[in-house]
Amino acid sequence: MSYTCHKCKAVHEYDEINGIEPNVYEYRGAYACEECFDDVIKMRDRERNEVMNIEHNKTKVFKGLDMTDSVIGKANNKLLKRHKEIASKESNQLKRYENKK
Repeated sequence: MSYTCHKCKAVHEYDEINGIEPNVYEYRGAYACEECFDDVIKMRDRERNEVMNIEHNKTKVFKGLDMTDSVIGKANNKLLKRHKEIASKESNQLKRYENKK
C-alpha cells in the first residue's frame, strides 16, 4: 500500500510492521511529506471551507420556510422540489474532498 503527498505527489510506502514512512503526516484524510505539511494543512482547510460553503448554499433557500405537511408547506415543497433534489445529492467537490472519486 502506498500514500501520495497531497501537494508534491511524492509516493510513500506503507510498512506492515512500522506503519507509514517516517516524516509523512496525515491531515483531514490527506497525506503530506514533512516539507509539504504546512501547505497541505492550508490546502485542506481551504477545500473544506469551499465544500461547506457549497453545501450551505444548497440548503439556505429552505431557511425559515414551512416545509411541513400543511397547505403552505406542501406548496413550498412543490415549488422547491428541484432545490430539494439538488440539496440531497452529494456534490463533486464533497466527493473529491473525501477522496471518493
